[in-house]
Amino acid sequence: MTGDAPTVVLGGTGAMGSRVVRRILATGTGDVRVLTRAPLSPKARTLAELSDRVRLVPGDLDDSVSLEVVMAGAARAFCNTDFFATGSVPGEIRQGRAALEAARAAGLDRVVWSSLDSAAGLTGGAVPVPHYDSKAAVAAWIAAHRADEAMRLVDDGFFTHHVSILTTAPYFENFTDKLSPIRRSLRDGRDGLHFALPLGDGRYPQIALDDIAWFVDHMLRHWQSWGARDLAVVGDSLTGREIAATFEEITGVACEYLDLKLDVLAASMPEVGHDYAALAAFLQRRDVFALDRDVAVLRRMHPGLQTFRDWLVADGATAVLDSARR
Repeated sequence: MTGDAPTVVLGGTGAMGSRVVRRILATGTGDVRVLTRAPLSPKARTLAELSDRVRLVPGDLDDSVSLEVVMAGAARAFCNTDFFATGSVPGEIRQGRAALEAARAAGLDRVVWSSLDSAAGLTGGAVPVPHYDSKAAVAAWIAAHRADEAMRLVDDGFFTHHVSILTTAPYFENFTDKLSPIRRSLRDGRDGLHFALPLGDGRYPQIALDDIAWFVDHMLRHWQSWGARDLAVVGDSLTGREIAATFEEITGVACEYLDLKLDVLAASMPEVGHDYAALAAFLQRRDVFALDRDVAVLRRMHPGLQTFRDWLVADGATAVLDSARR
């Protein structure tokens, strides 16, 4: 059951989910259901105004009735939970499992779980990253169900044949928000932009939100056609110096990179700074672009997949300049 049957987008009012809603509206014909705790919020209203095919469903991922209602009669779903909405690893795992169980109970044909790299797993347990590893734990739970279905010789196992995992990466758009540069005098005396990033000599794997939406839509419409059940995506990977140099080259604005120390980052954000510092430590240690992504396959699937330079030239540079702090 696909075609004109509804598609559910969990996390549809967020940065990623809203791009997925727009993409599905552009390529499909069925309704798009968005579960939201605040259907009268500006973000929800913006989605509703996109099309009369957008259906806002009041509810919460911790409410089983809400999940039952939003999934009923749907064919497909994209599930992107918000770790920081619960602020806990068990909370996000609970919500992720509940969403997938609701999809199974409703008989959905295609479900994409939005995940992140298992930082603890990829570093031999050395660098756990709470908001990464909680999503990865749900992915591991999916994998365990697949193993169980294989052991029991289930012909049409839900987790094997009807669930795919999409592992994403940080967004280029973070440079217009959390990572926006600072306007200040640079070390050489020029006025310019200061990119303070906790990368050390590591690389920052990134992707455009619109490209994530492209892959979600492609996965849902061309189910498990890319030679595997799951997919890990990325668009580019640059050092801090390369980020600053690329921005200066594209815009002509003087830029420099400042290595933001992990302890400074951790102290700068009460309650969550240590989590972001752990992510930075993971990225300094692990080059996921080189080791954990098949970029050649991704570019064959999606020839328009943007690099950081592409994103800046398109309209990203203007957005970053508009967001620069003083």
